[in-house]
Amino acid sequence: MRLLSILLLLPASVLAQGPDVRWDSWALSSMLVIGLILVLGWLLRRLRGASLLGGSRQLNIVASLALGQRERLLVVQVGEEQWLLGVTAQQISGLGRLEQPLAPEQATSLLSKQRARRTERGGHESS
Repeated sequence: MRLLSILLLLPASVLAQGPDVRWDSWALSSMLVIGLILVLGWLLRRLRGASLLGGSRQLNIVASLALGQRERLLVVQVGEEQWLLGVTAQQISGLGRLEQPLAPEQATSLLSKQRARRTERGGHESS
């Protein structure tokens, strides 16, 4: 209560004055902070796949086959091994390790044959 009574006794002109602000210093500081945020955002976007952020260059998709609108089979290269994965909208299932790894050319030709068979079956079923 004492503080309130002291504040009421002070003239309004004293209460209205705030600290002196150097607007040029404030503007420069604000621009530096905004610039730093923009530069860090740009760096984060550029380094997204880098090993600095936990990315790995030893994981590659060798082949992909769409089975439906949201289902697909993937052959994934992990180090020296290749794995067959089933991917749906809800989950990813490991279907097994390939005993003989596919070369990228083999994978492309194998998957194009599979697509042709699927298209062929779809054409006969609709007739």
